[in-house]
Amino acid sequence: MSASLIKQLKKAPDGILVNGTHQNVLYILMENDILELNYADTKEDENEFLEPVNIPIEIIFEDDNITVVNKPYNMPTHESINNRGNSLANALAYKYKNKPYVFRATNRLDKDTSGVVITANNKFYSAILSNKIRDGLIQKSYIAVVEGKLEGNGKIEAPIDRVGESIIKREVREDGEYALTEYSSLISNENYSVILITPKTGRTHQIRVHMAYIGHSLAGDTLYGGHTSDISRQALHCLKMDIDGIGGFYAPLANDMKELIRRVFGNEKFIPKI
Repeated sequence: MSASLIKQLKKAPDGILVNGTHQNVLYILMENDILELNYADTKEDENEFLEPVNIPIEIIFEDDNITVVNKPYNMPTHESINNRGNSLANALAYKYKNKPYVFRATNRLDKDTSGVVITANNKFYSAILSNKIRDGLIQKSYIAVVEGKLEGNGKIEAPIDRVGESIIKREVREDGEYALTEYSSLISNENYSVILITPKTGRTHQIRVHMAYIGHSLAGDTLYGGHTSDISRQALHCLKMDIDGIGGFYAPLANDMKELIRRVFGNEKFIPKI
């Protein structure tokens, strides 16, 4: 458990119970004691400004602890000033509208990146997943269509930071934060390449920035030099997330990327079902 969660439990009258009676953390458990930790969300935990909105969403997996979705493109993960009522957070707030709900995304995909997003359904699992991210125990695998011929395997180790005063755009800079991306080319021709990408760090726009840095911008990614002649958004999809000790979660490739790959390479059978 995280220190912050333990602090919350200590403050709540029913946060830490032993045999139905409140106890503090100094109590020494004895044989046959029953320890209860009440970390369920309440109305006080909710974001009062998050409006439940009935937006269809594909659920990959769901239990009491996590919900895994296949996020479509053109949907932000969180609400922002320019995106109200159209986010994954709104959709899940509606799905769980009959109980207190707090949106806790383990990973955040850009608005126009599709694929696996995992959310924690309680404070305890939020702490567990945060610790696994910190310890490098969550691995993400992406499929991207990039411009130009890119063959073989490689890694891009280049620091990333903001472009000037921009709150959105990033660039490779010597004084930036360390960033490492590994990739493997699945198929390529003179115009496009389909690559499997495993980012080893989690910087904002990392894959998009790194691929542009080596001269292979993502198809459709106009922010970083891509062109929209064959797809209208960055061709990036989070294919799978593997969480140590919990499992792996796979999201089928989004239809627009599948259609692009079929047009260029004939089929998408080379995409791994990892």
